[in-house]
Amino acid sequence: MTPRPLTPLTPRALRTRWAVQRLARLGAAATPAAAAAARSGMPRGAAPAPARPALEAMGLSFASPLLLAAGFDRRGCLLADAAALGIGGIERGSFGAALAGCRPLFPPAASRRDEAGGGRVAPPPRRGLSLLVPPYGEANGAEALGRALAAWHAGTDYVVLNPARAPVGPPELVELLAGLGALRERLVRPRRLALVAKLPAAWMEGDDRLAWAHRLVEAGADGLLVCAEGAAERACARLAELSAALGPRVCLISVGGIDSARVARARLQAGARLLQVHRALLAAPAVVAGLLAGIGALPRTRGD
Repeated sequence: MTPRPLTPLTPRALRTRWAVQRLARLGAAATPAAAAAARSGMPRGAAPAPARPALEAMGLSFASPLLLAAGFDRRGCLLADAAALGIGGIERGSFGAALAGCRPLFPPAASRRDEAGGGRVAPPPRRGLSLLVPPYGEANGAEALGRALAAWHAGTDYVVLNPARAPVGPPELVELLAGLGALRERLVRPRRLALVAKLPAAWMEGDDRLAWAHRLVEAGADGLLVCAEGAAERACARLAELSAALGPRVCLISVGGIDSARVARARLQAGARLLQVHRALLAAPAVVAGLLAGIGALPRTRGD
């Protein structure tokens, strides 16, 4: 069989790989002894900042409201250093359902004990998985998503159903989410799998956005990933609107344009429980370190 030629990485992909390696070095430098202990499988201390109460969302405990968005650390390379960096979770992917025949992407997660907290159990970095929605009408698309969920759920805390650039709309996402929700109830797991629906920024401009948000929650969504790419100036208004309509039971996750602690604080105050960052982490190391520290130090809001 002729080997498939390697596809050159785009400039953005190269910058992302460099940024992942740089963050790993920052994490190791923050707590070198803890990073070494994590790599050897021993208990490790968490972040250099004082221990804080866990943030509860979607039935999960997060050490920080800060998550890495899908596409940044696709394979979870930063898990060992996530706590030292102030990161509460890493979202793998995005992956197409056609890869469901691969071996599990993550080993099952386990809690770590905080050495400085007298043996108190600290929440591990949460492991997300972004599944790409197949084009509507694609043969066996829903079945392929189900196979992917069955194959990968064991090493995952929450799954994001991501429309990305697929030619689908809210009705198709509701239908697919309902199918995954039914499958979720049959999975054998120690903890219920959380399901999240991603809402592209364009969907948030329609007059029926609140009605579709309700439909997604009724179909089984524990959280909504509200994208503000290209519409960051309206992000807080949309979050406040969704928060008022859906109440505290639904976890709102904000992504897009979060490049400072000031912006992060505004999103949290508007109703987001969790924040995702990506492009801001491609900046200079000092900027990245300041961003991570600033967001990690933000006061908890809305009862967290």
